[in-house]
Amino acid sequence: MRSSVALVILAITVVALSSAVHADVPGTCKAAVGIDNRINKDLCVSVLGSYRHSEDEDTWGLAKIAAIFGIRNAKNTIVDIKGLLAKPGTDAKMKAALGQCQELYSSICFSFAKAHTNIEERDYAHGKAMVQEAITLAHQCNNVFVKIAIPPPLVHHSWYLVQMAIICTAITNLIK
Repeated sequence: MRSSVALVILAITVVALSSAVHADVPGTCKAAVGIDNRINKDLCVSVLGSYRHSEDEDTWGLAKIAAIFGIRNAKNTIVDIKGLLAKPGTDAKMKAALGQCQELYSSICFSFAKAHTNIEERDYAHGKAMVQEAITLAHQCNNVFVKIAIPPPLVHHSWYLVQMAIICTAITNLIK
């Protein structure tokens, strides 16, 4: 009889600990919106929930996943920029602006990678600073087009990047 009571206590303890260790994506995104209402909650849930095994991650892991999506976005933006540069009929002004943005998005990729490393090392202040740097660089890219009076062709990429940066920062602020 004692062994069955011990097994029940052990099972309850394991369940309690596992729920304390793992963060659920919708709940984490809802808490992140509570920290920063600029977050698109549906995007947060969709993106973080799409990552393999995100349901097994704690808040710390979800912050790192948000940084990974920032890296992915920056890399995808660079691919799109290369496509725009290769497009026939792209004039010299547009090519120059796209070239500047390509460099900026390379730096954004580095900023998110450094943020991921900082969060991994539990250096949250520097991680959040690197994410903020990525936001600044994305705005610089948009401003390149504003200066030459051409509608920025990368607005969707910069919006998504800013969302991932805000999500990453807010989730990092949730880490206890």
